Amino acid sequence: MTKLRYDAVSYVLKNGNQYHKLKMMMALGGRREDRQKLTTEIKLLQNSDGGWPWQLQKGKPSGISQTARTLQLLLKVGEDRNSDTVRRAVSFQLQRQNPDGGWSENPELEGVIPKEHNWISTRYSGFQTADVILALAEAGYSKDARVLKALEFLRGAQNEEGGWPSYVGPDYPYKGSDIATTDHIVAAFLKLGEPKNSLILKNAVKALLKHRGDWDSPIDAATALNVFLMLDYPLRHEYIRELVKNLVESQKPDGGWNWFGDTPTNPAQTVDCIEQLEKCGAKILQ
Repeated sequence: MTKLRYDAVSYVLKNGNQYHKLKMMMALGGRREDRQKLTTEIKLLQNSDGGWPWQLQKGKPSGISQTARTLQLLLKVGEDRNSDTVRRAVSFQLQRQNPDGGWSENPELEGVIPKEHNWISTRYSGFQTADVILALAEAGYSKDARVLKALEFLRGAQNEEGGWPSYVGPDYPYKGSDIATTDHIVAAFLKLGEPKNSLILKNAVKALLKHRGDWDSPIDAATALNVFLMLDYPLRHEYIRELVKNLVESQKPDGGWNWFGDTPTNPAQTVDCIEQLEKCGAKILQ
């Protein structure tokens, strides 16, 4: 059994917000009363427009991805689809769908999103579309025409190498694929019934393999690992073994993982790594 060198759980409990902690508990287990307490705290943070604030920071405008991911988590914890919390969150998202069928980030977050996060657009549809699809499908909207239109946006946004940019627009600052969001997009296709052997998913794997040289960065390693696991690659497969090794070796002494390079450790990235390693049988708890 693979064992982590440092205490990732304590890192998240110390540095994460309520969403990070609840997501980790869903992956690893945890006391029911602790999960209920975090669920209540998260619901109380919901903004009046039905969304959840940027990075769950009270007083910040609602984020599209934050709302989608929070709603999806609450539903998986057991929130009633017919509750006021869910109804308001669904309404917030559906009202902000772009004409092309996708979602961008909330324009109210201009000036809130750090400038260096230039993979996030408040003007053009992008990876947020996959997050919203997953949340709305979890809420019972998988056959809704607006959700199906969103999936068609993602289908059309796939590039020649088989991946996706983080958004589709003339000011996109990178070339090729944003590997870091591939797993969310693959998950959205699978959630709505895309066959695992379909051409679109085979091409997504080709894009991951083309960028195999970037698998040493935690964000790309966790993403690729999640995709291969969703597509039922066996744990003994060379890709799985390579990615698990990369993640174990890239954990920082404080217990967390960063995105890439020398960026600081990050609770969201750390939870993503914990989730994927746990699926592979790694010993997470110290």
